[in-house]
Amino acid sequence: EQISIQQRYDQLRRPYFDKRGEKLKHVPGFWKSALCGHPFRLAAPFEVEALEHIIELDVRENVDRKGSYEVCVKFSEDNSLFKERSVVKKVTFHDAVTEQVEAATLTAASDHGSEILASARGTQRSVLGWLISRQSVGTTAEAGHEFSEVLRRDLWQDPIPYYVAYHEAKDAS
Repeated sequence: EQISIQQRYDQLRRPYFDKRGEKLKHVPGFWKSALCGHPFRLAAPFEVEALEHIIELDVRENVDRKGSYEVCVKFSEDNSLFKERSVVKKVTFHDAVTEQVEAATLTAASDHGSEILASARGTQRSVLGWLISRQSVGTTAEAGHEFSEVLRRDLWQDPIPYYVAYHEAKDAS
């Protein structure tokens, strides 16, 4: 029942999120700034350059009646770090304790891309590390916060305050 109601609510919100996404594509470095500006330090220092190339981040919640979700990330055409222009991580819940994770696949297009991916593979405390991990939750730099929950329930829902916080901090330093 709750998932059914949430799915209807998600359908009503989807056009607004799509419209917002189209507008944010035109703000250079928006998603890098929002990810780096989050107080839970979602982005690791080694991946900041790669995050500059994210032009779209989309979350599809409750894609089935069990609460499964997917996160899609699109990279700019001038991204020389990775071959892929779009990656998706899907988490499918079979029941309350069983899940299947289809991790995103990123292929390095340069030596520097290889270095970033090597660092990302060693940690889930990063955006890229979480995307390519076969784990659904991951952790943030702040203890007790699951990366996927912060991304889905906080950052993606309302990214603008984190974008602003990043630029305010940058301007202050």
